[in-house]
Amino acid sequence: MAFSLKGKRILITGGTAGIGYAVAKRFVDNGADVVISGRRDAGKDIASDIGARFIRADMMMDDDIVALVEQAVKLLGGLDVVVNNAGIAESNGGVEKSGPEEYDNQMDVNLKGVYRILQLVPRHMCAGGSIINTASISGTWGEPNLAIYGATKAAVISLTKSAALDLARQNIRVNAVNPGYIYSEIWSHGAPDELSKTLVPMGRIGEADEAAAAYHFLAADDSSYMTGSCMTVDGGLTVGPSIKTMKFLRDNTGE
Repeated sequence: MAFSLKGKRILITGGTAGIGYAVAKRFVDNGADVVISGRRDAGKDIASDIGARFIRADMMMDDDIVALVEQAVKLLGGLDVVVNNAGIAESNGGVEKSGPEEYDNQMDVNLKGVYRILQLVPRHMCAGGSIINTASISGTWGEPNLAIYGATKAAVISLTKSAALDLARQNIRVNAVNPGYIYSEIWSHGAPDELSKTLVPMGRIGEADEAAAAYHFLAADDSSYMTGSCMTVDGGLTVGPSIKTMKFLRDNTGE
């Protein structure tokens, strides 16, 4: 069956909300044995509701990351797929207003956490394994007030490509997904508004399950010859400006 996940043992970090939750639910619905992690104890009920299992872990804490991998391997009996999804976005303004704490928090979770998972999980994976990192379109261009977040995601994209080369001989694939404007909790600092919808050529914000479809493909054996790639799911946002945007610019700049 195309895109089958039946019997696959999968760990998803940051799987209790947003894209991570949508990925977890989709994977369980397609026959996978799934463990999700999160910082809140409420994650246990969230996991139970979709037929997954839960391990509490703070991706800022290295001891938690090590324990997470060990516990997941014990629960699942090994790992076939790992989704490196945990991430945070903090912004109190532009580069002049962002403080060291914002920098450290986002670097610890979005980059160091991803790197540590990449270090720890390959030894528990068989040939044919798949690691999927959540990057972002923010790592491919500049965005106001998101300098630190964008920097972490640009680093994840680079890390994905290098790790893909390092693990290719073990036949472990490493790819990334670059979500665009997707409805999720990470937008709590400023939800997508009408301007965001105007900027997207498809004219709308994406749903979490639409992003999850990309993870599904990368987790399945159908993508067995794909590694070091970054799949963009953004409604055409990074391809070029929408017709509405071009009209706005023309009407307001005289171009």
